[in-house]
Amino acid sequence: MGVNTIHLGAMLRRTAARAPRHAAFVSHEGHVISYGELELQSNRFANGLRALGFEKGRHAATLSLNSLELLVAFFGILKAGGMIVPLNVRLAASELDWILDHSDAAAFLFSEDFRQTAEELRPGLDHVRLFAMLGEGAPSWARSFDEILDMGEDSPPDIEVSGDDEAFMVYTAGTTGRPKGVLLTHNACLWSAVNWAYSETYQADDRSLQVFPLYHVAAIANILTYVYLGGTVFLKKTFDPADCMATIEREGITRWAAAPTVFSMLLQLPDLERYDVRSVRLLGWGAAIMPVNTRRRLEEVFPGVGTFDNYGMTEAAGGITTLKPRDSRRKVACVGKPLATVEVRVVDERDRDLPPGQVGEVLFRGNNLMKGYYKDPETTAEALRGGWMHTGDLGRLDEEGFLYIVDRKKDMIITGAENVYPREVEEVLYAHPKIAEAAVIGVPDPTWGEAIKAVVVPRSGREASESEIIEFCRSRIAGYKCPKSVDFVKELPKNPAGKILKRMLRERYARKEE
Repeated sequence: MGVNTIHLGAMLRRTAARAPRHAAFVSHEGHVISYGELELQSNRFANGLRALGFEKGRHAATLSLNSLELLVAFFGILKAGGMIVPLNVRLAASELDWILDHSDAAAFLFSEDFRQTAEELRPGLDHVRLFAMLGEGAPSWARSFDEILDMGEDSPPDIEVSGDDEAFMVYTAGTTGRPKGVLLTHNACLWSAVNWAYSETYQADDRSLQVFPLYHVAAIANILTYVYLGGTVFLKKTFDPADCMATIEREGITRWAAAPTVFSMLLQLPDLERYDVRSVRLLGWGAAIMPVNTRRRLEEVFPGVGTFDNYGMTEAAGGITTLKPRDSRRKVACVGKPLATVEVRVVDERDRDLPPGQVGEVLFRGNNLMKGYYKDPETTAEALRGGWMHTGDLGRLDEEGFLYIVDRKKDMIITGAENVYPREVEEVLYAHPKIAEAAVIGVPDPTWGEAIKAVVVPRSGREASESEIIEFCRSRIAGYKCPKSVDFVKELPKNPAGKILKRMLRERYARKEE
């Protein structure tokens, strides 16, 4: 088999040949692109890029909300032999400037929503040779999307792309400091798609709703899996609970996977029961821990629906384990078993395997593993020591080989020589009827070393007191695990995946304690 047959562009070509008229993606505005159209337009975009001097191995950064143009650009860049650097649209200009410089981006593609940001950044981007706007009315210093399409031919570009070539550089959300550029090859992304296709949480006839942004690995893995299978994805630019429910009812959505925070916000929408959600077969979540109480309420809104839980990370091109629908009710607070080509271990501080039931660091390896961190061989070697990715997550395996994530290794609190896992306390807090979101952290304490603090977002229109919350916890868990203090806030800091940034909370409250 030739090197030109095992890459993401070839995957699209095969699906387009099999189902050229089938709807591939539907935009937020309702525009549809078929697999045949996506194949032809991405060929033209790739050839247009090459006509503008974009060479194999170059890096192309993208700054855009979810759109059909962005997907055409994605596959065009891949077919041209380039690597995509999807930028988080929520970052400040200075943060984007750092990533654009660090990633050695030779091309910068942005949508009309971010024209002003691109204009602000442009003077400092000497290394960027091509600016392009994904839309009409491009400024004089940038090429337009249509202009690039018009410069290219319909036939696939005459360039060899192999599975070992780098496809994406996805920057981590920076929960522990500066973001790292995770290098994902075509092979890693292809195996990720294969893993998900055989996970029992995807079907070829799915009509899937996507609110995850396309700068996040979960969104990238989702679109690639559907391109592999030939399903239809309805893209949302932003999350609006009422719009999502209306889309489910109008379009007959069969599958929806999102971050737990999305579903928590959905449950606060008035009159949820008025929507017809009978088309939904599967609901899933990942990227953060789903509170048990939130899941139960969600299953009331979508009666009879199958549910699944995913555990993954950027370094896995998306997925590590999944809890299949058939196991979801008997395995509470569990993230399931490893995907088809993935192995998982739970180890102690010396990387020795722990028996079932004991908590240790979660390690994994598989065909979907990253190549490494860009320009950071030391961190790469440390993370991949022994050939296993050290996730930094604490977990345990049960007797059947199912994985349970306990917490982040760095988030564990040691108070009075006792280990406290914040997730256990947060599960209790989420059961309180007046709490919408909660995060538990350790703050410096002269007596206990660390004291447990709960930072809480109240439900809309509900008020609670610190003493009420603490007493609620005392009635359900051991006293040493209960918060010593509670702060009420309007919102919690989060990364693009919906994970609460506890590092920022710890820094904030450490300063207050000084």
